[in-house]
Amino acid sequence: RAAFGPGGLPSRDEPDAVHAGVAPGVDAIEWRMQLTPPAASAVGVKEIVSTVFYSPVPDRPSSSRAPRSRSAYVFHHGHNDCNCSNVTPHGAPPAELARCRPGCTSELAPRGGTWWDLYNVSSFLHAHGHDVFIVSMPLKGVNKGPGSNATYAQDDHWWFLPIERAGEPALRYFLEPAIATINYARRLGYEEVHMAGLSGGGWTTTVVAALDARVASSFPIAGSIPCAMRDPEKQTWPVGNDKEDFEQNCAPDPSIEAPDHPGRKLYRECNYTCMYLLAGLESTRYQVQILHERDDCCYATVGRHEQMLAYESNVRAELGARAEHGYFTTTASNHTHHEVAPVDKAIWAAGMRAAQLPPGDPGWDALQCDIMHNAEGACSVRPPTGGAPPPLRARAAGGSGGRSRGGEQAVAVTTN
Repeated sequence: RAAFGPGGLPSRDEPDAVHAGVAPGVDAIEWRMQLTPPAASAVGVKEIVSTVFYSPVPDRPSSSRAPRSRSAYVFHHGHNDCNCSNVTPHGAPPAELARCRPGCTSELAPRGGTWWDLYNVSSFLHAHGHDVFIVSMPLKGVNKGPGSNATYAQDDHWWFLPIERAGEPALRYFLEPAIATINYARRLGYEEVHMAGLSGGGWTTTVVAALDARVASSFPIAGSIPCAMRDPEKQTWPVGNDKEDFEQNCAPDPSIEAPDHPGRKLYRECNYTCMYLLAGLESTRYQVQILHERDDCCYATVGRHEQMLAYESNVRAELGARAEHGYFTTTASNHTHHEVAPVDKAIWAAGMRAAQLPPGDPGWDALQCDIMHNAEGACSVRPPTGGAPPPLRARAAGGSGGRSRGGEQAVAVTTN
């Protein structure tokens, strides 16, 4: 209710529009979300549109709107934009200057990033046999526009506070595109849906995986840590900070320390560790949280391993109290920048393979390139071999069932 109101999760599964061929092998789908009259009056906007890109595994016979794989990933870009200065006419409004579209570039263009896939996750996921949907946050990337004018491109998520104050569940505009895309993927015939994302996309992955049990596995990258651990003013940790945007804010409401930035009700009903628990609640589900050791934005793990392993242990203990359950693990890559790095993809790929491990297997604490559990562990990056992923199996209940693999061997991961 705190996320969507009394109606619960959105049920619609047909996009409002489909634009074929926006890039080679890529379609764009649109989800249009109407504001209530009080909310529309508060911000001067009647509709918010979210564009999602659909990229099936290439070179397989298929109609444009049918699965080419048995499984799909919903990947969320988070708080990221394109560089469009080279394709914007002189005198264009700032929102047009920043909106992702053909001709724009990604800051990771040397690694294959494009205007619709900023971190080149599509080639990585295609190589592992998954079709891909790519989502962006409101007011960011391809979704620039609402709240903007001729001189200013609105990209501050605190713009949503008046919508919330008007009585509308503002988090809907952050979460509904991902859940509607899952609905659409299931209607298309995908047997499994997985989710991952960076930054605000990691936050979205965390929340959606907690709300929607159809998300079989989830990989939030640099998206959250428990509220009590956060250091928004960078008073303790040597890199980055833990500043909270509108949707991520778990301060009180009203907030004495920051009256203009009150927290969301959602976290009083289910905080972040509650969400980590829910993402691995069922026996066929699990979550691998990926953080950066010295992230220059937020949620850096340096100096905090002990605290992070403590909340991981608490979540695992709660899961283990159930007769049947999935799993949760938190990992750290030895990386310094707020992006999806090759080393993150190495952990991600190892986490995909770990789907076959039972909860509690030592292999969960020996994922490739994870320095949270094994600072001296192997970290190998090599080209993928391709092929469809194995289906998730119902893992044995508890922490001792099944045969232990004792850790992952070198895994296939793109170098992009």
